Amino acid sequence: MPLLRASAEPDIVNLISAAGEVGQHRSDAHPAYYAAKHAQAGYAEILSERLRPEGIRVISLFPPDFVQDGPRETGAALTAQSVVDCVLFAVDQPRDCFIRAFYFEQLVPRR
Repeated sequence: MPLLRASAEPDIVNLISAAGEVGQHRSDAHPAYYAAKHAQAGYAEILSERLRPEGIRVISLFPPDFVQDGPRETGAALTAQSVVDCVLFAVDQPRDCFIRAFYFEQLVPRR
């Protein structure tokens, strides 16, 4: 915390998971994973409320499973680069802009 408080532009970025969203049950993950991700999301929410008055932004991302590489087009799976681009977008905003969370649409496989 001392380093964050001393920073000119402090940001905390949490890569949570779509499994941390309320009501999300699309993954085959173990129930303990769901519980851990919900706990991480709750902790990030508390951090955001407590640190915002100090100008420390807390940003959480809730991506579904994503692929390392792939086409970045409609209908394709989310790529790691797209997640990184969202993080860079959020931390590049003016300091009065607090983006608390990014939620991603889950790719629905075509049948």
